[in-house]
Amino acid sequence: MLKLMKNEFRKLKRKMFIQLVLAASFLFPIPLTAIIYYLNVAQDKYATKTEAFDALWQSVIGFGMLLLLPCILGIIAALLFFMERDNDTFKNLRTIPVTSTQMVLAKCFVLLVLSVIFCVSSTVATMLCGFVFWGVSDILFKLLFSILYGLLIAISALPLVLLIVFFSKSYIFSIMLCVFYSVFNLLSSFSMTALPKVLVHILPTPSIMMWGTEQMASRMIVNDTKDLQHFEQMGLIPSTPQLLVTLCIIGTVSISLAIYLYKKRSE
Repeated sequence: MLKLMKNEFRKLKRKMFIQLVLAASFLFPIPLTAIIYYLNVAQDKYATKTEAFDALWQSVIGFGMLLLLPCILGIIAALLFFMERDNDTFKNLRTIPVTSTQMVLAKCFVLLVLSVIFCVSSTVATMLCGFVFWGVSDILFKLLFSILYGLLIAISALPLVLLIVFFSKSYIFSIMLCVFYSVFNLLSSFSMTALPKVLVHILPTPSIMMWGTEQMASRMIVNDTKDLQHFEQMGLIPSTPQLLVTLCIIGTVSISLAIYLYKKRSE
């Protein structure tokens, strides 16, 4: 399995995608730092420098990790799964002792690793930007939380991988699918009160966002505290066991179906 993962990373490295993932992690921290700085200077919105930095980090989580990262993972998944088709190497793969299950799992593990790298890199970029204006606080918690968020978001993006394997269309179609998936999940996060509670708990992005916000509230001042309390009263915030069970089901079903489709396509 490790050899397969190394091969997948080599494919991405040749196409400069690993470098692009690292570069993309700086996409939101820099402009969001400027926005938070303006709000703090012009409107005196934040009482302390720590509160301003925490607001910056939460904004990066919302836009960078929850919105941008699923798109990136979907594009990389399309690249990994389409390479064998584009290069017509399915027959070559069947001559070596590598199963379709191993191939799919290797690609999914690569996505998981890249997801963690992106989240940690985004947090490091946020710390570099925040250090210039406000200083940095609670570094270890934010780094560990970024690793956890990377794992959760990677699992939540597995249905997108399944859709890419199922449709097996062009790269442009896959990119459109990624954007739609990310925007749909993020918009559902802003309209949770209008959705059935069961649906909110099933949709991965709203569940991860609400659970993560509740966890962060115990360590820092979170944005929209009143909304968080309202969501708690409505029972929209999943418990840790609920979130893990939901993501495990989503991940297991998505990977199982992706393996089945990938196997049929390679025959």
